[in-house]
Amino acid sequence: MILPILAFVFWICVAAFLWTYFGYPLLMYLRARGKPSPSVAAPDSLPTLTLLIPAHNEADVIRRKLNNSLTLNYPRDRLQILVVDDGSSDGTPDIVREFAARGVTLIEQPVRGGKMAAVNTGFAHATGEIVVLSDASPSYESESLRILARRFADPTVGVVVGTLAVWDATTAVAKPAGLYWRYEAALRRWESKTGSTVAVHGNMFAIRRALYRPLRTEIINDEFSIAMEVLRQGYRVVYEPDAISYDDASATMRDEFNRRVRINAGRYQALFSAGYLKAPTPELAFRLFSHKLLRPLTPVLMLLILLANLFAVLLSQPTTGNILGDILLLRGWWGGLILLGQLAFYGLAVAGWLAERRGKHYRVLNVIYFFVSSNLAALVGLWRWARGTQHVTWQKRTADS
Repeated sequence: MILPILAFVFWICVAAFLWTYFGYPLLMYLRARGKPSPSVAAPDSLPTLTLLIPAHNEADVIRRKLNNSLTLNYPRDRLQILVVDDGSSDGTPDIVREFAARGVTLIEQPVRGGKMAAVNTGFAHATGEIVVLSDASPSYESESLRILARRFADPTVGVVVGTLAVWDATTAVAKPAGLYWRYEAALRRWESKTGSTVAVHGNMFAIRRALYRPLRTEIINDEFSIAMEVLRQGYRVVYEPDAISYDDASATMRDEFNRRVRINAGRYQALFSAGYLKAPTPELAFRLFSHKLLRPLTPVLMLLILLANLFAVLLSQPTTGNILGDILLLRGWWGGLILLGQLAFYGLAVAGWLAERRGKHYRVLNVIYFFVSSNLAALVGLWRWARGTQHVTWQKRTADS
């Protein structure tokens, strides 16, 4: 009796895994096919805009960020550049003050309160009709702000998210991260064409200031929580592929791992503690379940798939000659073959980890290592959320110089 139960757990978890990574994206693609790209009325309309940059110990990148911001093709009399320093100890505020004569405003929080506290402070001082939230590390293409702004000509749009591109292709993280973001970008584009995307990021996040609601400072994933509040008000969250930001890849997989632990702890917090899984419409609930819930639960699915397969092999029953039945029940050597495939996959991930430690980079190994490491980070994030041990203060991404 136990073998059918193990097989049931195995195949349900496999189905959930395949759904979130392949089935749901395919459904969004099919629904988006044939739908015209959204038309933009009054493309020359330029609302007042605030570029809001929360910063903590960004001395190595903030000068580059501000120089880039001041060269963007947006009327200076309609653009406010606002930096909120969250208790930096590396001289970040001193560098920002160098730009005061060029119109950059600095707000200092002497005591570090975390990113959400910095964002709340920034919105309290923002003057633009549209606020673009940006991390301190990414650089924007010249026309990005204009491209973001024109999407707000659609009165149903409340948030616009731009494209994240990784410009450092020399590290182990860069290429897999780039591949992952291309996959995510396609999914966000299809979601936007059929309603709203439920995936956002902090590199380029634009919102109508009137829709912003100050959030509790213990919130970890600020952009996702802000987007959910906008969706609750009946507005759309859309992806704009032509508004492009460039960021550094993490210097090591350890840096990427730590970043993803925090992101995933924030996902669980937003979906369960903050109640955002209770979406305002069934359609949004379906998208959140498929894209934002199953994805961070992938490591749990992977663990259950491995354990169910292992115990089925340990309790192995002889094959019956019914190939389909034997495969479905993981009988005999079929179960062993599937288990061997899983172990080989994780072995390749370990090989990718060892290669990175030796300074060697192989694309296939890097991709597998990136996937397994990212899901291990999601598992750690789940543990930290459950125990309430994830700090709200954020650590910057470290990149090779």
